[in-house]
Amino acid sequence: MQDEGLHPIASEPLYARILLLESDEGRGEVLRSLLRTLGCRVRSVSTQKDIQSVFHSRTWDAIFCDMCFAEEAIPLAEAANPSVQLILLASYDELTTARGIVDSGRAFGFLPTPVRSEKAIRMLREALAQRPARRDGESAGVEAGGSAGDASSVERHFGMIVGESAPMQELYRQIEKVASSEMTVLILGESGTGKELVAKAIHGAGCRSQQPFIPVNCSSLPENLLESELFGYVRGAFTGAVHNKDGLFVAANGGTLFLDEIGSIPLPTQMALLRALQEREVRPVGSTQAIPVNVRVVAATNEDVEKLKDEGKIRQDLFYRISAFQLRVPPLREREGDIDLLVNAFLDGLAEGNPARATCIAPDAWKTLRAHPWPGNVRELMHALERGATLAEKGVIRRCDLPPEILDRPQGQEEAIPEAPSAECMTLKAYLRACERQYLQKVLADNGGDKEKAARLLGISVATIYRKLSEI
Repeated sequence: MQDEGLHPIASEPLYARILLLESDEGRGEVLRSLLRTLGCRVRSVSTQKDIQSVFHSRTWDAIFCDMCFAEEAIPLAEAANPSVQLILLASYDELTTARGIVDSGRAFGFLPTPVRSEKAIRMLREALAQRPARRDGESAGVEAGGSAGDASSVERHFGMIVGESAPMQELYRQIEKVASSEMTVLILGESGTGKELVAKAIHGAGCRSQQPFIPVNCSSLPENLLESELFGYVRGAFTGAVHNKDGLFVAANGGTLFLDEIGSIPLPTQMALLRALQEREVRPVGSTQAIPVNVRVVAATNEDVEKLKDEGKIRQDLFYRISAFQLRVPPLREREGDIDLLVNAFLDGLAEGNPARATCIAPDAWKTLRAHPWPGNVRELMHALERGATLAEKGVIRRCDLPPEILDRPQGQEEAIPEAPSAECMTLKAYLRACERQYLQKVLADNGGDKEKAARLLGISVATIYRKLSEI
C-alpha cells in the first residue's frame, strides 16, 4: 500500500469503529496502521474461522472486506447491522465481481488492491458520511474479554485515549455507565495517567457533549485567586477588580467543569464549592446576589483521597458529595500490552504534518520501553518519544535517543527503596510516613533537588512535593 498523501488527508480524525477482514496479514497491518492514524478503533481478522465471532455482540461503523471473505461476511454483516458500510478489497481478477456486489446494494464500494491510502481514506469518509443514524437499542457495548482493537461506543467520543488491556476495557465500561447520568464523578489515578482525558470522555459521551468543557488545575492557582476564578467577582471586590468578571462555573454553564487536583483547594473555598454543588448557584466574590448555574462537576486527584479526608484536607461533607461515583485510571505498569499501542499512536501523532519525523523504533529501544516501569505513566512515555523522535536519525528511534532517566535504569532492576527507620514503638501510619519521607528525600537527592523531575518520577504533583516537604 502506498502512503502518499496520508498525513494531509488524515489530519481530521474519524474515531470510527472499523472491522478489517484481510487475508494478507502484511497488507492488513498497513491498512490497520493507516486507520489508526485517523483515530479509528480497529479489529482485524485474517482467517475464515474467526469471522463469525467478530459479529457477535458487536456493531461496526464500517467494514473493509477482502473478496475471499465476502460470501460469508456480507450476510453476517447484514444480519448484525444492516446500516454498516461495507467496502470490498478486490484484486484485478475480482473487480467485476466486486462491482456487481456494489451495484446490487450489498456493499458501499470497492477498492482495487494494492490499496492506495488516499483513495481508502476518501472512500471511508464518504461511507461514514452516508451511514444511517444508529437505531434505538442498537448494541454498542464492550465485549467482556474483547480482543485487541475492540472498543465501546463511548470511545468514539475520546479518540485520544488509547488502550485495549483488561483494566482499560473496565474503565471504558465504567465511563459508559456514568456518562449518561448527572452524578458528580471523582477520578483517581497517578500523575500522568490521563485523568483529564477520562473527564473529557465522560463529558463527550453524555448529554452535555455540545456544551462547554472547562478544565482547571486547582493546584496551579494561588489560594487567594482560586475562589474568584471559580465563582467570579464584582467590581470593587478587591484591589484590581475594576470590572465584573464571570467565574469558571458560569463559563461552564450547561456543560462540565473539571476540577483537577481537588485536594489542593483551601478549606474556605471548599465550603463555597460545596454550596455551589448543593444549591446549583454561585455567589461571585464581593456580591450578595447568587447566580444560578447548571454545571456537572468532575473532580480528580492523584493523592490518596481517603488520607486527605482523614487528615482534614478535604471536608468530609465535600468528600461525600464528590465521591458518589469513583473512577480509577490504571497506571501504565498495570496495562499489559498497551505500551505498543501507545507508542504507535504517539508516533502517528508526531508524524502528522511532518512525515520526516521518526516512525520506527529500533529493537533495543523497544526492549527498553517495554521494560521501563513508567512512574510518570503515559505522560512520561509521550515525553520520552518526543525526545526520541527529535534525536532520531533516518526515521528510527534508537535506545540512545531515549531520556537518560530511562537508560540509567538497568533493565529488570527494581527501584531501590531506602531502609526504613526502626519501627519500635511506632504506629503503622507513622512508620509508613517515615518511609515516605526518606524515599522522597532520596529521590530529590538523586535528581539534584529538581522537584519537577522528582514529581514526574514519583507520579505526584509538584504542589504535593512542596506540601510533603513542609511536613518534614
